[in-house]
Amino acid sequence: METPFEKLPITNIDVPHTELNPRKKELDSKPWENLSNEEQAELMGLRVFPDNPRGAELRRKEALGLVTEDEKKELRRLYQLQTRDKKMTPAIRQLWERTEANDPHVEQVNMGSGKSIEVSSTEDTEKVIWTFGLDGCAGVAVFTENEEGTRDCVLTHYPPTELSINMAKLRELISQSVKMKAAKNKQVVLIMPGEYTQDLQTKRWEMRIKNQSTVNILSLAVQAELGANVPIKLEPYSENISVDEKDQGVFAVYIPPAGKGDARYQTWFSSGKLGVSPKEK
Repeated sequence: METPFEKLPITNIDVPHTELNPRKKELDSKPWENLSNEEQAELMGLRVFPDNPRGAELRRKEALGLVTEDEKKELRRLYQLQTRDKKMTPAIRQLWERTEANDPHVEQVNMGSGKSIEVSSTEDTEKVIWTFGLDGCAGVAVFTENEEGTRDCVLTHYPPTELSINMAKLRELISQSVKMKAAKNKQVVLIMPGEYTQDLQTKRWEMRIKNQSTVNILSLAVQAELGANVPIKLEPYSENISVDEKDQGVFAVYIPPAGKGDARYQTWFSSGKLGVSPKEK
């Protein structure tokens, strides 16, 4: 059975950072057309992985057509880790690592799916349910806490073309939990694409949900299972990519046992508590 590339052991990742690679400086000083094929391949590797000799070597071999299938997988993994280092905060990188290690307290939701977690008041460990890649998609978190202190959370992530599937998945996951349906403490957070609009009275520009009809439909799906009085918080986001901003597209919900901390959510642009009264907010 072929080992997924993300599970492959990686060596020589933690290489001390050097401000200047003498070999890269030497090759960069020469006109590209004057470099041999071998030197061009070497320079490609050093440019992509200036601080990782193993990565630079694999990229060199790839450029020369000498890389093996196993090395291709390793190289893909190194690209992935490099991207995480650049684009993600330590907290989200840790979530990735826990997910890949099959941590039973971390549940990852891929695009086009939905999952749920439950944390009883007798448990000792916080659980996390999270998703990534919200680029034009809708992320919906439904949180409840019943009188016994059991906390549940449903999280879905679907593109706008799969709105009906998102609705069905929300209803399916909520209906499977008697505790969610009976809970009095409940809240929904909708993470959705937004756009800047100008308030006609204040003249201020504000980020608002782009498609209100989608909000209405998803809200109705949840209300059909939990009642019409469910508080719904809207979190519109810009679809413009910021080069320097980290954790873009991430929506994580942290659920500690009742009495051991607040249930909360975190995105790349916002955060908040779940299941608190308006006064507590």
